Amino acid sequence: MNNKLTGVAAVFCIVVAGLVPAAAQETQPTIPVPAPAHAAGKYELRSNEFNDYASSYRLSNGQVAEFTEQNNRYYVVVRNHGAGQTTLALQSTRRTPVQLEPVAPGKFVTRSGVELSFANDGDMVTIGNFERLPAARVAKADVGKPMLAWR
Repeated sequence: MNNKLTGVAAVFCIVVAGLVPAAAQETQPTIPVPAPAHAAGKYELRSNEFNDYASSYRLSNGQVAEFTEQNNRYYVVVRNHGAGQTTLALQSTRRTPVQLEPVAPGKFVTRSGVELSFANDGDMVTIGNFERLPAARVAKADVGKPMLAWR
């Protein structure tokens, strides 16, 4: 019985010894340190910088991605209509816009993980994780592959 008590006492001492440093850490004050803006992925577009991208782009799968700006916020909408249809038909079937967050010149992301990268003075856009956009049509074999689009 004496051996059992000695063993329990030893385990108890080890547990208590492990808790003492943790308790000491809890009593020390903590000071929050904000991350720099660039580390959080934020980028401030210059005035009129988005004008290079605000346009409709024909995707390689036949869909259209339309990029717009409203009140210094940037959006993309994917639609299934061809270029030859009337404006009224396009407006009546538009999807909910998805907000874009600028992360670098010509580079944007969405909250759902879509990555957009413009090139050739805004004439081309590469869209990673395109399938995460509303109304996006992607063949099973193309899921996860970048989608290309041109003006």
